[in-house]
Amino acid sequence: MTILNKFTEGEVMVPPIGKNEFSLRIKLLWGLIPSVIIILMVTGYITYLTSSHFLNQALERTTRLHAKAMAHEIETIFTRCKKDLQIIAQTAGDEGDLHKIFAGLVRAGGFDYRELGFIAQNAQDHLFWIAGSDGLLKVPAAEITDIHPDPLLYTEHLISLKPGQVWMSQVVEVDHPFQTPENPNQRIHSHVIYFGTPCFSENGERRGYLLLSLDVRAIRNILSLFNSPQSPIQAFSRTPALRYAYLFDPDGWILFQNESVEKKDLELTTDLARSTYDDGILGKPGLPSAFRPSFDFRDFWKMVGDVKKGRHDLIHMENAAGAGVFDKDASLAYAPVLFEGDLVAGIAYVDRTQFTRMAGYKHLDIMLFITILTIAVVSLIIFILARMITKPIYQLAGAVNHIQKSAQLHPIRIPSRDYEVNLLVNAINRMIAVMNAQMADIREKEIKIKTVENKERIALETEFPRQARPDKAPDLPEIIGFGARIEQLRSDIFKAAGSDADVLIIGETGTGKQLAAEAIHRHGGRSARPFISVNCGELGETLLLDSLFGHVKGAYTEAKTDRKGAFLEAHGGTLFLDEIQNASLTVQQALLRAVSIRKVRPVGSDKELDVDVRLICATNADLTLLIERQMFRADLYFRLKVITIHPPPLRDQKQNIPVLVNHLLLILEASTRRTGIGISRGALEKLKQYHWPGNIRELNNCITRAVVMSESRIIQEDDIILEKSMRTQPDSGDTPGGNEPEMEAPMLPGQDPPVLPVRSEPGRTDPAGLPFRINRRQEKVYPYILSRKTITRSDYMKWVGTDISPRTAVYDLQDLVKKGVLRKDGSGPATRYILVEQ
Repeated sequence: MTILNKFTEGEVMVPPIGKNEFSLRIKLLWGLIPSVIIILMVTGYITYLTSSHFLNQALERTTRLHAKAMAHEIETIFTRCKKDLQIIAQTAGDEGDLHKIFAGLVRAGGFDYRELGFIAQNAQDHLFWIAGSDGLLKVPAAEITDIHPDPLLYTEHLISLKPGQVWMSQVVEVDHPFQTPENPNQRIHSHVIYFGTPCFSENGERRGYLLLSLDVRAIRNILSLFNSPQSPIQAFSRTPALRYAYLFDPDGWILFQNESVEKKDLELTTDLARSTYDDGILGKPGLPSAFRPSFDFRDFWKMVGDVKKGRHDLIHMENAAGAGVFDKDASLAYAPVLFEGDLVAGIAYVDRTQFTRMAGYKHLDIMLFITILTIAVVSLIIFILARMITKPIYQLAGAVNHIQKSAQLHPIRIPSRDYEVNLLVNAINRMIAVMNAQMADIREKEIKIKTVENKERIALETEFPRQARPDKAPDLPEIIGFGARIEQLRSDIFKAAGSDADVLIIGETGTGKQLAAEAIHRHGGRSARPFISVNCGELGETLLLDSLFGHVKGAYTEAKTDRKGAFLEAHGGTLFLDEIQNASLTVQQALLRAVSIRKVRPVGSDKELDVDVRLICATNADLTLLIERQMFRADLYFRLKVITIHPPPLRDQKQNIPVLVNHLLLILEASTRRTGIGISRGALEKLKQYHWPGNIRELNNCITRAVVMSESRIIQEDDIILEKSMRTQPDSGDTPGGNEPEMEAPMLPGQDPPVLPVRSEPGRTDPAGLPFRINRRQEKVYPYILSRKTITRSDYMKWVGTDISPRTAVYDLQDLVKKGVLRKDGSGPATRYILVEQ
């Protein structure tokens, strides 16, 4: 059964057309309204709108006035706090002055001010007082950090302030000790707003910073006052309708609402606001009662957006959630709260007064009862008919729009008794069924075509870059590929071959550094002379010196005969030193002398021998970084860096992968005695998408393995086996942005570990980026732990670099285990500490 048959025979369920269905024409005839009723309805409605309009204008002005007045009063409180703090900063000279002024402020303002602190330049000179029901308590400097959150963290906001500037925080939940002889474990929990300013001496030097906190309940009590009969702007008795105000921040969090004016010590709540917005997030860090409505409440978020722009306005909320039957509508007035010209919060005032509705009822009572009844009946008929006629059409339009947006052709199912609507649904569903069947056939054919194409043999010559010229052989047969970077490499090799200057080849592993060195020798003037290659990474210091400079008979116990050494063996030719970065400083010193004067002294000999050698060195490390770490001699580096060649990594020349694969297949045909070896399109695409950390050497191994292990002459995608530990990267480069990876220098015992970048997150207090303090030894070893992921006690003692005892090393490592940085694995001498991944 085809997809088309499925849709037409069972999938599309359309109700049968019967006698209960009515046409659109019949519905419109039933909806005709006598002209007399229309005139009465229009007249009464216009009269009602006119009176309601002017009543609403009066109520809106009153509501706006309340919001603006509360915002102004809160700004006045903030201004008073700013001035009090500036007076303290200008008049207080010592601890006695601070205590006296703060005590006066507390007595004058009740418990509005909660804390006064002086953060000095010296941690021992910090001063901090807390106001409670038992008076003022001075917190010792060593116990200030027991306050949560630590007030010293606010210093970062105060550093950049100029004289006279005041910083204001958001609402903060504070928990601090208030120990008394009667209750030593007493703690005060409150919500405050911090005000901070720098303190300067008479000569203009910064002495420290002042912090003054205001109990947020003082702001809440202002809202309560303005929503009570004692309101300073209430000039007449109001109806008992529900009215309330709340404060919200620029991020849309409702912080608190007004309460009863008699209950000034109540905790902050948002119950009334949450009854209006019944969907959202309850609780934010530092303020558990805060509430943030969901983005479905557009009126609320429009208000937040206007406040951010400094606007004050009024919104009519219709069918507000949590309202009663007769007070679903409400007026929402709002105004921004500013501090020093910057927005810090917003005031919202919700008025559910039904004065307009009550006036409308009175107005309707005056009208003739028959007119009111006629309007009500006709309105009901129009409403019912409109819903009956338009609801199925809207549902059908919405279903079609959903298909367009989702790009999924599903059959439409709309339960309807409308004849015309069912005809449209049937027609659309049949069209969808035909389209689905055709699209399924097209997708099936595309998959088959793609599968066949991926398995077919591809002519690699057609995939060569545009710069490829098959009719013209490359100037350097050793260098395979095309493009600007390859041409630059060929040019550099030819230029280097044309002179006898020393050459430094810098490139990643597997990019063909030795191949480039051999090409320089083969195409240079010394091609007829020896080419000697020495890998500095394979030999220790003694063996490497012996291999390079040789020895005379009897130079040491095993020296039974003379040995020329690489320099003398390459006399007249070229000496290639690979992995030069692994040569010790002693070897580097000997090389520097040999390169400088072109003389060598074999081990055990008293004579220096002249050598005529062209030196080519190669490295996969950043020698400049090794020079900074004092692991490579700068003078040797500049002696070697006469001509520098950079073989490009394979990931930067992926367009040459078809050229390289074609070259490798031709070589493998000869070595494996197999002819007609080719590669499929799918396998070639897989090679192009790989990152190739091992460069051309890895590509060579991959193709060789595929040719040897493949049973057919065409290499398929499954025959290409790549390193599973390597992720496929985009073609744009090795790292984000297309930059090459930074080559690492080897680390030797006694050297400091590399300083790795550690992400710093907000709120962290340690230079290592950890959320807690660690000592200097731990901080020094922490980058090494990040790079190696594991550490032992002996490693810790080595990398600290000072003579510490094993007991101290174990203590530091156990401390990191307690703090969750490391976990212990094993016991006894085999104990290891492994980094805990965050």
